[in-house]
Amino acid sequence: MGNKASKNTVNLDTASRLDVICRRGDTFSLVLDFNQGMPVDGWRMEVRENDTDDSGSPTIASTDFSFVVDAGAVALSKLTITATSSTMAGVNSGLYVYDLQNTSNGVVKTYLYGTFKINEDVTIA
Repeated sequence: MGNKASKNTVNLDTASRLDVICRRGDTFSLVLDFNQGMPVDGWRMEVRENDTDDSGSPTIASTDFSFVVDAGAVALSKLTITATSSTMAGVNSGLYVYDLQNTSNGVVKTYLYGTFKINEDVTIA
């Protein structure tokens, strides 16, 4: 009887899936509490047609979102992501994808990813 080969795996993808549903023309505000200290700067989030669409402009660019880190369950654990109603009014309803990354201190880490569904609205301000 010889040695059995064992399967070893290391998974460096620590991102969590969180699907988002929002409404076209409404102010977008997502509050996340990570329950651990988070970087204050370097946040990025893009919304795109699909997860392989990296050649053109995003549907919603990272610069269209604002990112604020403040106290939550612990110091600097709560991240609030906001986009204005005018930004959200400029995007067609539909199903998109997104991810949320931080690029502080020369390290890129993806925290969240998933679908980004924008429901149509009747009244657009």
